[in-house]
Amino acid sequence: MRQNIKKFVEEIIKKYREKVVKVIEIKEREGKFYPLPNFILQPLKERLKNNGIEKVYLHQKEGLERLNQGENIIVTTPTGSGKSLIYNAFVNNEILKNPDIKSLYIFPTKALTQDQLKTLKEFGIAKCEIYDGDTPEDIRKKVRANFPNVILTNPDMLHTGILPFHDKWRPFFSKLRFVVIDEVHTYRGIFGSNVSHVIRRLRRILNLYQSNPQFILLSATINRPEKFAEELVGVKFSVVNESSSPLSKKYIIFWDSQFGSYYTQAINLLKESINYGLSTILFTNSRKSAELLQLSTVKSDRKIENLISSYRAGYLPEERREIERKLFFGDLKGVIATSALELGIDVGYLDVCILFGYPGTAISTWQRIGRVGRKREGVVIFIALEDALDQYFIRNPDEFIKRQFEDVIINFENEIISSTHIKCASYEYPLSLKDDKKFYGDILNKTIEREKFSKTKDGRYFYSGRPIHWDLNLRSVGEIYSIFDIDDGKQIGEIEEDKVLFECHPGAIYLHKGKKYEVISINFEKKMVVVERNYDDYYTQTNWWEKIDILNIDKEKDKEIKIKFGEIEVTKQVISYEKRREKDKTLIGTYMLNLPSQKFKTQSLWIEIPDQIVYELKENRMDFSGGIHAVEHSMIGIFPLVITCDRFDIGGYSFTFHQQTQKATIFIYDGYPGGIGITKLGFERIEEIIKIAYSSVLNCKCEMGCPSCIVSPKCGNNNRPLCKSTCIYLFSYLIKIY
Repeated sequence: MRQNIKKFVEEIIKKYREKVVKVIEIKEREGKFYPLPNFILQPLKERLKNNGIEKVYLHQKEGLERLNQGENIIVTTPTGSGKSLIYNAFVNNEILKNPDIKSLYIFPTKALTQDQLKTLKEFGIAKCEIYDGDTPEDIRKKVRANFPNVILTNPDMLHTGILPFHDKWRPFFSKLRFVVIDEVHTYRGIFGSNVSHVIRRLRRILNLYQSNPQFILLSATINRPEKFAEELVGVKFSVVNESSSPLSKKYIIFWDSQFGSYYTQAINLLKESINYGLSTILFTNSRKSAELLQLSTVKSDRKIENLISSYRAGYLPEERREIERKLFFGDLKGVIATSALELGIDVGYLDVCILFGYPGTAISTWQRIGRVGRKREGVVIFIALEDALDQYFIRNPDEFIKRQFEDVIINFENEIISSTHIKCASYEYPLSLKDDKKFYGDILNKTIEREKFSKTKDGRYFYSGRPIHWDLNLRSVGEIYSIFDIDDGKQIGEIEEDKVLFECHPGAIYLHKGKKYEVISINFEKKMVVVERNYDDYYTQTNWWEKIDILNIDKEKDKEIKIKFGEIEVTKQVISYEKRREKDKTLIGTYMLNLPSQKFKTQSLWIEIPDQIVYELKENRMDFSGGIHAVEHSMIGIFPLVITCDRFDIGGYSFTFHQQTQKATIFIYDGYPGGIGITKLGFERIEEIIKIAYSSVLNCKCEMGCPSCIVSPKCGNNNRPLCKSTCIYLFSYLIKIY
């Protein structure tokens, strides 16, 4: 296999010489082993030996020793370095000492939960059960009647199915010694902000049952892990990050997709690697591109249809399990996946990872790269799309490799999120301003002042008589809509409420596992989308407008061009959609829509352009509206280079005249109600953002503007108007000042 990998790389370079910008070889590294700590009991040593483990890596040894000293730890080492051995070995060792102790394992996905159950059972010591949304009610009753040593679950079930019924879990919680939270780097943004509250609620209930467990967190490599762990859980952590695990050799090919369809190029590379006998994963950054690639690959070669599959969020659980099973046993040779397959699910050995665009963060990039070459050589092909971030890295491939890992951003104090969770907590057990301050800090007083709570007669406790847990989705804004095929009445998928008007409006083309559907209707009361099969050669995209009201100003950079940060209210209205031919993107027609508007409060930074600059540009007959629109796009495009986020986590809108500022104004805001801290950090690092955005536009080889600099894939006005020359002119002003 080693020879095949190297030969494959050589053939790709030879065949596509004009596309390959650079090949970087990451050298193989031998593993360095250490003896198991003396406190590991002999029966466990025997079981480990039977699984081929007689010695451990440095981070495994250090993690076990820190746990033995009673510390809360966060382990941040590369993908495939054996982090799970730390908690599994230590928990099983403690169970050998005391068979009554309990542990709670929390994973971000059900697939990972299933995967880790198999690993845990290999030890043959702990009694363990999964308790999540897929667990039948009769099994749940059996679990509650006789709690095992280890419960494996996810944050969603903890939120809705365990904490509201904590009295039934008293026998488990009162003996809980360990809480394991795996893949914590996934808990960012809206999901992480919600989970941070779920963990506070868990700690609060454990405190009620006089339980004070150790927390064991595991993550991909992130910046400032101890700070993030403390924000997520609310207790102090020590960091374990020195790994001595082996690394297989990897070849990273930097591929410039300009001058030709990047979809066609990705499909050709996928087919090349599969035909060469290499198991391959093609990562995309959106559900739509995953489906389009699946559809186009099968169209180009019917013989490959049963050898590949798409994989993304929104598929039904049984569909995802079947794909994982086929990958593991080699029935599938290729998978086209979103971030849903970034995590450490065991899907067998993969040889080739194709990155269809930069994943947005160094964290995600190396998680995806880590899926291949775990025990033998691997190949990574980074296909740079027409995107500002992608083009930045294709011009700076060494920075792609050496780039520092980002901070993981959550906002525990998000007013909307905190209010909802504190209400949930008050239902689970009445709140005390004195006792619960250690879990919530100042936000507890603010929430109780702002929201309506019932009080006990002595006025010491606050509570809510109605459970609202099921109204809150941890992973997105709003509720989940089910998608049904009108022909057979079966559910084929799911979509989040904040996406439904943009992706599943009446007339929209919806893609699912390589099949096209047209949306017939949305039932807002039943949270249901009805679709039917569609065989026509077109796709759809929406148009919308935005209105922004400034609610308050928190911070200000008071220079010639003012930059401010504060709270705004965003109103979005989807007004129409376009049908475009798949082959050449030509417009077939524009169709009006009558849909409800979306309104939410969030955090934003904004740039106020002085009148004299506007006059100067107009005197020179420059396109001012196209210029500020382009500045907005270019800054949003490179935001993920500076702040941990996806460009779809943030929104923006530019006004040639804004009623409140009385000036031309560019807004860049967090795309979630209440804000999650992205633009707050962006305001603090605005000088760096301006510098990189200016460089990106200035050095782009296009004349009029392109997706590599100012054209955005998510623009509600379909990138009209845009002006590159005016954008550069405006940036030159900003650079002088900032």
